[in-house]
Amino acid sequence: MNQTMQERQMALTMKRNEYARVCRRLEDAQKQLSEAESENRRLERALTKEQKDVMDLGKFSFLNKLKEWTGSLDTRMEKEISEAAAAEVAYNESVKHVEDLEYEVSVLKKTAANPEYVYLEEEWEAFIEEKELWIRMNDETSQATLQKIADDRVRIRSMMRELDEALEAGEKAERALDRAIDKLSNAEGLSMWDTFLGGGLLVSALKYSEVNSSDDLVHQAQRALRHYETELMDVQEAATASFQVNRNDIFTFTDLFFDNIFSDFAVHSRITEGKQKLNDVLQDVRQVQSRLRHKKEASEAELVRLDADEKRILLS
Repeated sequence: MNQTMQERQMALTMKRNEYARVCRRLEDAQKQLSEAESENRRLERALTKEQKDVMDLGKFSFLNKLKEWTGSLDTRMEKEISEAAAAEVAYNESVKHVEDLEYEVSVLKKTAANPEYVYLEEEWEAFIEEKELWIRMNDETSQATLQKIADDRVRIRSMMRELDEALEAGEKAERALDRAIDKLSNAEGLSMWDTFLGGGLLVSALKYSEVNSSDDLVHQAQRALRHYETELMDVQEAATASFQVNRNDIFTFTDLFFDNIFSDFAVHSRITEGKQKLNDVLQDVRQVQSRLRHKKEASEAELVRLDADEKRILLS
């Protein structure tokens, strides 16, 4: 096949792969959004119930007054407030997740509607007809080999693009996890002071300030990990028979997401456990990143081999 036709086929194939990937992502994002909206409604109902329980305890009644005198009301109020706080944290995270997915769906819809995709299939069919005519008029043996090289090159370049995007997403996830871990380390130190050394009101206030600040950082880490998982799925989809990426090579997360790990901010052990969980996920991310880099190096080596094979045929 002549060079011009090879370049046209490569360009069309890359564009078709891009469009298929956008459609696949859009379908997945819409499904996730539907599930997230359902979960958001459930958490909102749970939060409303917990808030009502707290309000009911605050109303005057002879029974509540008796509990107040005997000291049992404070214990129950503390329990209800803790449960309401945990419900609020879960609901707030759910709201942010829905907003993220709504934005992702809107961007993907806009991308899928790009004019360059409108007549893509018609362009492809016309090219295939032209290609078939050209092959009939030329040396089929050599051309078949060159065509296979061209096809393999397109697939590997597509794979490398997916690998680059996954590596970039992984780097962002690493940075987000590092920030969240640093913030929780501060909270952990203050919590230890407050819990075991009687830190007092000021230390307690500082502890809660650090924990509250960590909420957004943990959410950012979750969002980065969700994006990373999407990119890893694309790497898996890009694998071909000629260049395999085994699922076990890249999907090693045992617990990728960690919603509600801070369901009780007041307990020192929960802060420590949450920090450890983030550290575990960070180590998983780093291991996956290392494997992705090895896959990219192998892809680059495969392209060099294909270039050499093509040159031998063209110069023979």
